[in-house]
Amino acid sequence: MANSFEVSIDVAAPPGEVWALAGDPARIGEWFPPIVECEMDGDVRRVVMGNGAVLRERITPRDGRSYAYSVLEGIPGLTRHEAVITVDDAPGGARVRWSQDAASDVEGYDAEARLRKVMEQGLEALRDMLERTGGGG
Repeated sequence: MANSFEVSIDVAAPPGEVWALAGDPARIGEWFPPIVECEMDGDVRRVVMGNGAVLRERITPRDGRSYAYSVLEGIPGLTRHEAVITVDDAPGGARVRWSQDAASDVEGYDAEARLRKVMEQGLEALRDMLERTGGGG
């Protein structure tokens, strides 16, 4: 089963400041509450989730204010996964978009059902951090 979906949020902060936090793969643990530990080794990010799961993800830079990552290991049943985090200009600040494209060989696996709410909560935490601190950096 394959799923592709996107969540987004507007942030009342300059896009460059939003990108400094959201666009740094090593800093995702600062704004995405499920992550309790994050470390980079070249282009591979290792994250430890609050539930104990350990994920390894390959980071792929994109043009402008965008990067992609794909899960290499850590999610049973996942046969393909790519996500993209992008920061765009928006009225009054920036828009952060987070898209997911995943496939699984597990019958009934629904990445959107599993991830949409936690991703939305993560973007809300990012927005709150940036708007409260004036840049998060």
